[in-house]
Amino acid sequence: MKNRKILYGYTIENGTFAIHPQEAKIVKRIFEIYQLGESYQQISDLLNAENIPYSEDSASWNKHKIKRMLENPRYTGESGYPEIIQSEDFQAVQVIIRSKTAGKKQNRASREKNIQVQPESHQKMEIQDYQPSDEVFKLENMIRREMENPNNPQEIMQLILKAVSARYDCLK
Repeated sequence: MKNRKILYGYTIENGTFAIHPQEAKIVKRIFEIYQLGESYQQISDLLNAENIPYSEDSASWNKHKIKRMLENPRYTGESGYPEIIQSEDFQAVQVIIRSKTAGKKQNRASREKNIQVQPESHQKMEIQDYQPSDEVFKLENMIRREMENPNNPQEIMQLILKAVSARYDCLK
C-alpha cells in the first residue's frame, strides 16, 4: 500500500501547493461534522459508507487519518499551503479535542495520585495543574509530522527543545 504524499485537500500545480476543490469540500465537511460532536471513527465510517476515497492507493478512511487532519495547522495556510480552514474554525476544533482528552488525562492522573504513597519523612510536593498552551499542541504536531520523515534530525531536536520550553512555560 502506497502512502499519500500530499495532504488531503491539496495538489501540486506548477511546483506549488494548490487546493484540490473536491477534496477541500470534504476537508471542510470533516471539520464541520467534528464540531457537531461526531467522533473520529464516526466520521471515517461516514466517508467510507459514502465511498469517498482517501487516495488512489488507499481508498478507505480510518480514525487516525481524521485525527491527523483535524490536528494539522497546515489547513489554515501554514507552511506554504493555501488556506482551506479558517484559523477560528481550526482553533474551535482544537478546543473540542482538548476537552475530550482532558478528562482522560485527568482521570489517569487521579488514579496515579491515589496509588502513590509518600513516606512522611519526605516533604510533599505541590501538584500544579498543567494546561498545555496552543503553542505546545502546535509544536507537538510539528514534531509528529517531522518524525514521519526524519530527514533533518537537528530541526527535530530544535522542535523538541522548543516544545519542552513551551511546556515549562505552562507551569509558571
